Amino acid sequence: MNRIDEKGVTMKKTGRTVACAAAAIGISLGGAVVTAPPAFAGSGHYISFSNKGWFVANTCYKWKGSTTSDSCDSGKTINQDWRVEIPEDATGVELSVTVDAQIGGGNITPQITDLKRGYCYELSGYTWGPKITEKTC
Repeated sequence: MNRIDEKGVTMKKTGRTVACAAAAIGISLGGAVVTAPPAFAGSGHYISFSNKGWFVANTCYKWKGSTTSDSCDSGKTINQDWRVEIPEDATGVELSVTVDAQIGGGNITPQITDLKRGYCYELSGYTWGPKITEKTC
């Protein structure tokens, strides 16, 4: 049944509209709960970087054996520091360190095999010869 308001606009039953809106909100919220990444208790260990080089650095982390999503830190310029927490359930990590517009030079990605401790690295040099040095955390 349609009603006409004081301005002459046709209004449909509000009960059905409200019910449909509530159902849509419920479905949206339910979808968000299902797709949310699982929470994890941190191990207390991390991988840290400090960019002292004359380049823009990017780091990506692929966690093995973990429910934690893979992630990247991109566009880190000179004098920026950043870190990623090592998930408690991770059994390994594929770490990738790249330099934007790198001109020659080898891979500067460190090989991490023991996730039971923290790692700290300093990036230095230029795009034609980036370097990575492990330092004390």
